Amino acid sequence: MSIPTLPLAFIGWFFAIVSFAALAIGVFLLQQLFRSGKIPPEYLQSRIVGDFALLAVWLIGLVSAFGLLNGHAWARSGLEYFCWVLIALTLLSGGTRLADYGRQAPGERLTRRGWVVAVAGVMLVALPLIALCGVTILSLRGDQAPTPPGQVQPR
Repeated sequence: MSIPTLPLAFIGWFFAIVSFAALAIGVFLLQQLFRSGKIPPEYLQSRIVGDFALLAVWLIGLVSAFGLLNGHAWARSGLEYFCWVLIALTLLSGGTRLADYGRQAPGERLTRRGWVVAVAGVMLVALPLIALCGVTILSLRGDQAPTPPGQVQPR
């Protein structure tokens, strides 16, 4: 049984579109928050660096996707790195969200049914994204992926 892979053109276009959308939405939201003055000083001191780091990760995804579409050998490593970081951020975000639910005040805690819904919601987003990134990583490491100059294609 062989592991399914995706065509490189699909990978390139998919991650180019998704990365561009994430960057555009992130920049737009940050710009609107700055203009409206709704960003508290505590946020600027503690979270703004993380937000710009996240935008940099999406920029790596965008540049690597266009590099893959143009046949650059370095793009494979960049997009693989992006997928690994996206997997880690997805797991971290889902875990943090569930941990926040667990730390709520006793009167506001989730019921058993609420926990099932919360875990299902996290899994509904996390599992397909992790699966897509996993298949992308395998596809980028596969035979159809471009190799750097001077290296022999694995068989």
